[in-house]
Amino acid sequence: MTELREALGGFLADKLPDHDRFEVSELRRLGGGSSQENWSFDLVWTRNGTHGTTPLLLRREPESGVVDTARHTEFELLRILKGTEVPVPEVHWLEDGTVFGRPSMIVERRHGSADRGVLRDTDPLGIGARNRLDLAAEMADLIARVHGLDVEELGLGRVFPDTGKDPGRAELERWEAELDRVELEPQPALRFVARWLRDNLPPPPERITLVHGDFRPANILVRDGGLDTLLDWELAHLGDPADDLGWYTCSVYAREHFLPDRWAIDDFLARYTASAGGAEVDAERLRFWQVMSTFRLAIIALTGVRNFCDGQTDRPATPVDGVVRRALTDTGLVKRRVDSEEER
Repeated sequence: MTELREALGGFLADKLPDHDRFEVSELRRLGGGSSQENWSFDLVWTRNGTHGTTPLLLRREPESGVVDTARHTEFELLRILKGTEVPVPEVHWLEDGTVFGRPSMIVERRHGSADRGVLRDTDPLGIGARNRLDLAAEMADLIARVHGLDVEELGLGRVFPDTGKDPGRAELERWEAELDRVELEPQPALRFVARWLRDNLPPPPERITLVHGDFRPANILVRDGGLDTLLDWELAHLGDPADDLGWYTCSVYAREHFLPDRWAIDDFLARYTASAGGAEVDAERLRFWQVMSTFRLAIIALTGVRNFCDGQTDRPATPVDGVVRRALTDTGLVKRRVDSEEER
């Protein structure tokens, strides 16, 4: 930590030559963020006789991670989004790894709290039942706002690589390649799921949109009981808006994203449809992306296993078997096989 503090001090001295003095204070690594290192710190400064404290966050690429957005891409995306109605932190500086060892960026640290279980009845942030229901609706409104951004007008095509007009096929190929890279032993169940996905590819969407890639309550900052900021854009890309909807409504996240007897998948989709201008979400397209989501989550878990076994991280790997079985079950073919055996 001392080495990082000194590196921050040297970097900021170069970026803030007009400051009379400054100090890096309260540096600590945050536990959130599954693929990026997040370091919070306060910049205590004096400039022209004025004193202040600026809360900042250093986001540094890990030594190893899943397929994700490069820091310079995330930096440029957030810079563009700051001029829209999507609430994101302001970006300050980008560093190519020369100073901090790995590509990094320093961004505004917004006030508030994030918790993956914020919508649950356990109410970890203590915001109350009414606010949790309102927050669930705000989530649908927010992702509709993200998908409503004009990709061409904002120049997002210059930020992200061109994946063509068939994002379903592109994402499947992307994650199959990641599976090839990380599997330590054959994964027949996931190869079966990949085949199902290939057999059930939806037609290209009518419109390519910005996709957050990890849209869920864990990645929103809550302040005063309401939604304040959308965080963690490291899996962002251009693609099918149903991609985010499939991720949010996939079976893995059912307990975290919905409120029993008050807010179900149909409520989320109805609210999203209303906010997005009334176009209904196609059920088969949504199902493809739900299965794709569990497929990706299984591969992300395998990546953690690979990195741990290779000694690239000291973080214990997430158990894989459960999410692999869920991905297989979500195709519906396992259940149908059981049904057919019962009929015989």
